Amino acid sequence: MRKALIAGLVSVALVGGLLATSPLAEGQQQQQQKQKQRPPPPPPPRCPDLGVGTTAFVTELPGQAPLAEGEVAVTWQVRNDGNTPFGAQRVEDQLVALEFTTAAGATRLAAVPAITTLNEEGFVYLSFGHSVRGLIRAIVPPEAAGRRLRLRLVYASEGTRRGIPDCNEANNVVGLVRPAATTPAP
Repeated sequence: MRKALIAGLVSVALVGGLLATSPLAEGQQQQQQKQKQRPPPPPPPRCPDLGVGTTAFVTELPGQAPLAEGEVAVTWQVRNDGNTPFGAQRVEDQLVALEFTTAAGATRLAAVPAITTLNEEGFVYLSFGHSVRGLIRAIVPPEAAGRRLRLRLVYASEGTRRGIPDCNEANNVVGLVRPAATTPAP
C-alpha cells in the first residue's frame, strides 16, 4: 500500500509538472504578465492644426498700388501641421489679422481670409502637410508707433460653443519685427 501511495504521488507530481510546462500554462502566464503591464497610450487626436508660418515685410507688391506713407505689407504662410485635413463652411470663417497690442488689448489693423482654396463641394479645404500663402497690408496709425505688430489666425467660432477647429492654438500667433527704416542716399 505504501508503494501504491508513493507511486500515486509521483504520478500526480509528473502530471502537474507536465501541465506547468504545457502551452496552456504558458499562455496563462503570459496573459497574467500582460495584465500587469500598463496599457499602451491612446493614439494622438485626429484633427487639423493650422498655424502661421513664414512671414516677411515687403516694400513692393506686383500688380498693386505702391505702399502709402505709414503703410506696411506682410506676406505670410498658413500651414496645416495636423494629421487630418482642415475644412470650413466659408472663406470668412478663418482670417489672418494684422494687429498691435497695448495694455488695453489687441487692436486689429486689417484682416484677410487665410484659406481661399475650395474643394469639389465648395467648402474651404487645406490638406494636412500643405500650406497657403497670402498678403496683408494696412496703414499703421500713430498710436502704434514703436509697438510690435503681430499676425494672428482668427476663427469665426472664437468664443462660441462650437469651438475652434484647431488642435494647437500655440502656433496661431507670430510676432513681427519691422525692418529698420532706411534713408535714401543723397
